[in-house]
Amino acid sequence: MNSLIIGQSSQLAYYFSDDYKKISSRNIFNKIKHKYDRVYLCFGEHRTFIENDEQLFININVDYTLKVIDFFKNSCNKIILYSTCELWNNCEGPVNLNMPFNYNYSPYIKSKEIMHNYILENKSKYENVIILYPFNFNSPYRKPGFLFTKIFNSILNNKKIEIGDTYFYRDFIHPLYLVKRSILSNENELVGSGRLLHVNDFIRDLYKWSGRSYDDLVTENFDYNLKLKRKIFYLDSNKVKNSYDDLLYDTLQDIKKMIKKRKN
Repeated sequence: MNSLIIGQSSQLAYYFSDDYKKISSRNIFNKIKHKYDRVYLCFGEHRTFIENDEQLFININVDYTLKVIDFFKNSCNKIILYSTCELWNNCEGPVNLNMPFNYNYSPYIKSKEIMHNYILENKSKYENVIILYPFNFNSPYRKPGFLFTKIFNSILNNKKIEIGDTYFYRDFIHPLYLVKRSILSNENELVGSGRLLHVNDFIRDLYKWSGRSYDDLVTENFDYNLKLKRKIFYLDSNKVKNSYDDLLYDTLQDIKKMIKKRKN
């Protein structure tokens, strides 16, 4: 497969087959001389909330990303750029690409809006760029600082943890599903499941089917963080795209692979 993944430590990179060339996003401009069918820009996904400096996000998600796009756009058929569904996080109910952005400000989301606007305003220059707007996805490859990093660490190490409020609903997909949609994508697309998932139920199922006890390992402390007051939004679709059973199975397979890897 003559395709390139930029961001080899990203969650998504692990779900592309080994046929795809995978490289770091650092110092790429003097290393890559080949032409590719598709280039997937997977880097920068971990920087979502840790820093609170808008310019820092613009430096990575806009300026550097545009530099990478400009470097590749004339030597590949498609460039896949990942944005975020959070651009609609102040909406209630189903959302689609025809709806205007409506979100609670964060530097991360703002940088994604700036990038989106620039690409669309210069569409003739970037006609081979496809923007995908994924809903929530998590895996054991998620970097520290996120809820599910803590959950996977607890399950894999039989470790006690304390978490805040997880009694809310989200549209969740598995990274493998996002990768499959990325490979097939030929136009801008919101990538979600089209169904709502109760986050605490999902977490409990992960513990249960991994042979762990949620009640023994997890302490719920609703004072641990502020209660999430986000609105409930999800992909506007008449068909479930990534079923709960698929999500649960793929996530449990991730856990099994990590356990097997550790044993070896």
